[in-house]
Amino acid sequence: MAIPIRVAFLGGNGHCADRLAMVRRFLPPGLDLAEVPYPGFEDRPRAASLDDFLARIADHLRSSSPVLVYGTGIGGLLALCLRARGELMGIPLLLQAPVLWGLERRWMPRMMRLGLAQAALRRVFATAAFRRRFVRKYFTHPPDPETTTAFFDGYARCAAAPDLFAWLTPALLRSLERDLAAHPGALDRVTVWWGGRDRVVDLQELEWTKVALGLGDRWPVRVFADWGHYPQIDQPAAWARALADAVADAGAV
Repeated sequence: MAIPIRVAFLGGNGHCADRLAMVRRFLPPGLDLAEVPYPGFEDRPRAASLDDFLARIADHLRSSSPVLVYGTGIGGLLALCLRARGELMGIPLLLQAPVLWGLERRWMPRMMRLGLAQAALRRVFATAAFRRRFVRKYFTHPPDPETTTAFFDGYARCAAAPDLFAWLTPALLRSLERDLAAHPGALDRVTVWWGGRDRVVDLQELEWTKVALGLGDRWPVRVFADWGHYPQIDQPAAWARALADAVADAGAV
């Protein structure tokens, strides 16, 4: 029996398994897309600290032996946190619209470190009016009702959300700048994808990150003109094809 080619998926904030349900129909035979189960997501127990959170992710990745790690949203920052610890050094990273050094410039992460703001946002996310507006603004192809419900339920079931807002701070970015510089090769083998219609995370995020890390022209960027922030949901067939091509380019097939 052939060994499956495994891609490890580091999801964004509020990620749930249903976000990848559609795309699995279009993956080529032999390509295994394996989600990394975050502590505190989908009713799993929370981690005691960021160190504990990252250690659990690292343990899972070591046991699954992926040929490529795909990180989207905060998943991109978590991937760099692991690289800063010497993990994933020989594995290509593919970061799609990652949340990186823009963290210290946007107002929402600062607001969400306040307990009252977190409670208010959870209530707002539960309203039908907010959900309709969010779907219209941030999806390029409105998902079916079941997927939409699952998408927002992922946030409701994410007990780790307050932890992540507390942990992913400018102080962490300063620490990453030092730790990544101390690990030769930690910033190698990184490719970036962005959607031309992404209204969640702007490409300026990457420019801030390149300056902070002294990347220069490193980290090649591919912009998909018709993608938004959630291509796995918006265009699962196109995303699956692009992922299969990326795996082939990484030399896994």
